[in-house]
Amino acid sequence: SSLLPRWRGAAPIQRAVEAGDAESGVTVMRMEAGLDTGPMLLKVVTPISAEDTGGTLHDRLAQMGPGAVVQAIAGLADGSLQGEVQDDALATYAHKLNKDEARIDWKRPAIELERLIRAFNPWPVCHSTLDGESVKVLAAQLSTGKGNPGEILSASKDGLVVACGEGALSLTRLQLPGGKPLAFSDLFNSRREKFASGKVLGQ
Repeated sequence: SSLLPRWRGAAPIQRAVEAGDAESGVTVMRMEAGLDTGPMLLKVVTPISAEDTGGTLHDRLAQMGPGAVVQAIAGLADGSLQGEVQDDALATYAHKLNKDEARIDWKRPAIELERLIRAFNPWPVCHSTLDGESVKVLAAQLSTGKGNPGEILSASKDGLVVACGEGALSLTRLQLPGGKPLAFSDLFNSRREKFASGKVLGQ
């Protein structure tokens, strides 16, 4: 589920979203001893939109994969596909996901964190803390404003605006301990005091 030789390894879908790649896809290849290093037989490509998450891209590639395999088998049978050797100089490695890297470091630029939040939805899900409690962040948008990293700049039905190392993020879908994922507008109506300006996430 990647456009080889880019993103060989365990988590190519999420790493493509995290990196801000413009496209992803499925590569059908011959197996060999190396990790995703075999000759490439066929590629199908899909753009990665600004709304794509790791989950939506996964599901789209899962729909594209079977047709690509059938097409590749037909090409092997009639001799039209021979396989293209990968250029190892262009290879990147898609490291396995882990929960530790899903902890939001608010010192990072907002544009990086926005991609990370999308990439890690639905797993392992980016998270931070507020008032000593875990807060899962399932969706966010780039916003404006300045403050200390993690500082709540404002809260409204449109989102919870938090300062980052560069820029700010508007968090639009959260999950509090013991609760289900909710649009921030719903949380704002019932827990407005929890999200007061000046509080800091990640402490």
